[in-house]
Amino acid sequence: MNASDENMRLVTVHLATSDFEAQTIAAILRDREIDVAVFSAAIQAFGLDGAGSRMLGGIPVQVRAQDLERAQAALRANKFLADSVDWDSVDVGEEDEAAKQLARGGMETTVGQFMVRGGRIAAVIIVVLSVATWLARCG
Repeated sequence: MNASDENMRLVTVHLATSDFEAQTIAAILRDREIDVAVFSAAIQAFGLDGAGSRMLGGIPVQVRAQDLERAQAALRANKFLADSVDWDSVDVGEEDEAAKQLARGGMETTVGQFMVRGGRIAAVIIVVLSVATWLARCG
């Protein structure tokens, strides 16, 4: 691998715990004109968002190796700026009832969680039945 290839190689600048966090980090880096790749869509395609992405260590936010130091500096600068904001004094307007319901774990979230749990249970049942069938054929 030559020096040019090494600089184009992607390296992880941050492991996010949620898609929101990953996209926020990516927006900060893009604002500083740093090319960034977020792999949350790939993780979600396999049904591993949420707890699954945490089992994998998080959602990788990656930049080119040549941009790593600049990306880290941008994130440090943004942390300083974010810490300097008194979010309790920021007027965000009237609270949206749908947002409050979502924050409380409203119907949409509950149904989604039910479907994910049901899918996991179904996957476990399929694996157990497959192993039982395989054992029955071998025995």
